[in-house]
Amino acid sequence: MSIDPSTTFDRRAVVLGAGLTCAAATGAGTAGLWAWRRYGLSGRLFNPFRADRFELPALAGVTDAAGAPVPGFSAAQIAGKAVYVNAFASWCPACREEHDALMDFARSGARIYGVATLDKPEQTLAYLRERGNPFAVLGVDRKGYLFRALGARGIPAHFVFAPAPNLAFMAQGPMDLARLQAKILPALA
Repeated sequence: MSIDPSTTFDRRAVVLGAGLTCAAATGAGTAGLWAWRRYGLSGRLFNPFRADRFELPALAGVTDAAGAPVPGFSAAQIAGKAVYVNAFASWCPACREEHDALMDFARSGARIYGVATLDKPEQTLAYLRERGNPFAVLGVDRKGYLFRALGARGIPAHFVFAPAPNLAFMAQGPMDLARLQAKILPALA
C-alpha cells in the first residue's frame, strides 16, 4: 500500500497554522481590550448609576458668587424636587458654546445643577474660574455614568427631573438662552 503525499498532513503546516491562529487570537484580544478601555465599555455596560441611585461629590475649589463652596449632590437630595441638570465638560466645544447662555439663565434666577463629566477636576476648575460658574450645585462624574444612565449619548446634555427621579425632559447639544427658557422652564413647572 502506498501513501499519497498529497493527502497527508505536513507537520510544519499544522504547527504554522496553530501558531498563526494563536497570534490572531492574541491580536484580537489586545484590540478588544484596547476598544474596551478606549470607549469606556465597562461604564456603558455595567453602569452603577440610575436616576434614583447616584451620588456626585463636590468639585473642590468651586465657589458661588458669595464665595461659599458649591456642594455636590445625590439622588436622595433631589428626590421629589423639580430640578434642571446640565452635564458638561471643559474640553467640549459645544459646552463652551452654550456656557454664556447658561450664565444668563442662572442670572435670570434659574437654579442649575451641574455635572462635570468625563473631565479632569483641575481642568473643570480652571474652566469655571475662567468662564464663570452658572451652577448652584455641581457634582463630579469623571466616568460619565450619570448622563449615560439617563439615556444621553453625548454632551452637553440637559435633564429636567419633575419630580425626581422622574425624567420630564431630556435634550442633547448646546442650547441658547431662548431655547433654555422655552424648554427648561415649562418642564420645571
